[in-house]
Parts: sequence; C-alpha cells; structure tokens
Amino acid sequence: MNIAVCLKLVPATTADIKVAPDGKSLQLSGVEMVVNPYDEYALEAALRAREASAGSKIEALAVGGDDASAKCLVHAFAVGADTAVHVKDATLDSRGAAKAAAAVFKASKPDVIFCGRQAIDDDQWLFPGYLGELLGLPHASAVSNIVIAPDGQSATCKRRFEDGEQTLTVALPAVISIDKGVGEPRSPTLKGRLDAKKKQAVVKTPAELGVAGADAQAALSIQQYAPPPQKTPGKVITTVPAEAAAELVKLLRNEAKII
Repeated sequence: MNIAVCLKLVPATTADIKVAPDGKSLQLSGVEMVVNPYDEYALEAALRAREASAGSKIEALAVGGDDASAKCLVHAFAVGADTAVHVKDATLDSRGAAKAAAAVFKASKPDVIFCGRQAIDDDQWLFPGYLGELLGLPHASAVSNIVIAPDGQSATCKRRFEDGEQTLTVALPAVISIDKGVGEPRSPTLKGRLDAKKKQAVVKTPAELGVAGADAQAALSIQQYAPPPQKTPGKVITTVPAEAAAELVKLLRNEAKII
C-alpha cells in the first residue's frame, strides 16, 4: 500500500504573534515554528497504517519555504517516512498548496492520503477538501479512528460529535483528514534522527508541477489583521453583602446591560 501524508509548518501555540505595521500581514520573524499538531496525528495514522500492511511505504509532502522541509520533512523522516516531496514556495495559500499536492499525488498515486483536520494558524479547514476534489477522490474529515480493510479497498472511519460518534466506510483511494484519537504521535528516536540525516526530500517548484499564473494566486485576500480588543478591567465590590448585591445589580443593569 502506498500511503501519503501532508504536513504544514505553523507558529507554535505559545508564540507571541504580532500584526505587522501594514496591517495586512503578521510578524513571524523569530517566531517558533512547529509541525501542525493535527498533521502529527495524520503522520501517526500513516505510520500505523503501514504497520498494519506489510510492504507499505509512506510518502510525506510539505509545501512551504526552506523551513518547511527542514522541520516538517526531517521530522517525518525521523519517525519513519520512506520518501518526501518538498514543494518549495512560501506564498501558496490552501488552494495553491492543494493544487501542487494534487499534481504530486497524480504521479505517485497513493492508496490513501492523510492530512491533519485543520491547520491551527488559519483554521480554514480547506486543504483536505480541496485536495479530494482536485483528485476526484472521496474525502472523510475529522476522523478519530480508522481501520483499513485487509484487501486495501476500503477504510472504516469513525468521527466524533458532541452527542455521539459516526461510523462510515470510505472506498480507497481517498483523502482522510485526521483528528485526535488515532493515537499519541510518536517522537523520533536517536536512530530515527540519525537515519533522517541520510535521506533527502525531492524538491519541486509549483511551476514544475503546473501550478502557475492564476493557479498560484491566493484565493483569499486579506484586507486587514487586527488584535482583539482589550478587555475592560474587572471590578471588585468590597462592601458588605447587602450593599454589594445592590451595587452588582446596578452595574449589571447600567454598564453590562444584561439585565
């Protein structure tokens, strides 16, 4: 079985991200960048799928600048990916990245493509759906458990909801975006890190994959970024209970305007 997994580099959740002076971009210089957490679950799903099917291979793919290869694909190699493709372009949005990935996978023809449920930087949930449509493949989203049939022709997927769980069967090949639940993402071993240094990703540009001109232009235009409004400082009422209750009612009515 040929297995593919898509990875993206995103700012760490603990990073202090500021809006650039132009108001249309973010200041990411010096910000810690990490593999998108949901993509780590997708990578874990790919590793487990390979373990369940002898002779399977994993192809990792990342779209982005040099740091995307240096972090995403080196990490993928370190935990066991067999091959990798780096589409070298830091400007492609979700649509452009999906078109580049689709061009790669049309050539390699994976039996299943794993993606993270969403990227935590923009939270758009667009890439897996775009990719499935471009490849003409079924797409199951936010899958928390997956079992691929022994014959490799289908996969049973479970999706969690607030009130329960949905089970569906997807014909393969397919694009499957992964949520938490498939298992804790594994960390590289020392041997894995040393092996990763011996492997090299295949580097492609969007133009080499046929993604140029209008296809490479962003589908979404950012008009302005703005930090959230500052929260109004809270008030502490320190009077005796009877007076405090009256003061609280007054504040809720006149300032908060919720009663």
